[in-house]
Amino acid sequence: MSRGRRSELTRALADAMRENAGRGVVMHQAIAGHFGLGPTDLKCLDLARHEPELTAGRLAEVTGMSTSAITAVIDRLERNGFVERRRDAADRRKVLVRSTGRHEAALAEIFARVESAFAGVVDDYDDEHLEHVIEFLARLNETARDFTATLVRDLGRPADAADH
Repeated sequence: MSRGRRSELTRALADAMRENAGRGVVMHQAIAGHFGLGPTDLKCLDLARHEPELTAGRLAEVTGMSTSAITAVIDRLERNGFVERRRDAADRRKVLVRSTGRHEAALAEIFARVESAFAGVVDDYDDEHLEHVIEFLARLNETARDFTATLVRDLGRPADAADH
């Protein structure tokens, strides 16, 4: 492949990824808004729905937010009945954040609609192509996690004024 073609493809990929990320943010804002949440709160709720051993520290690590900002997110989610704090039975010093299941059916239905909408695109690709896409996205996600950790280390955590 010529340098010119590779450069063109790399630029087109970067543009497509930027647009996809932006559309994902807007979609998640719409979903979050339906439940009276901000996108950060929705992401934290999603983690609480899927990680049984979730702690505030883990949320801070995953989001790159400060522990005080995460505490504010958990407080909002708890106040509105989406999550609860529980002491870990094995280690009473540890506090776990768990989804209460409030609106679980509605959340599951919305995300099933998202999956269904995207299924038409996925169905256009054979298994081998999907394996390549999955590998590509997994590597990008790992790179994004590492780069975020580097940014947090170099620039500090984001301001505590988290969206909600």
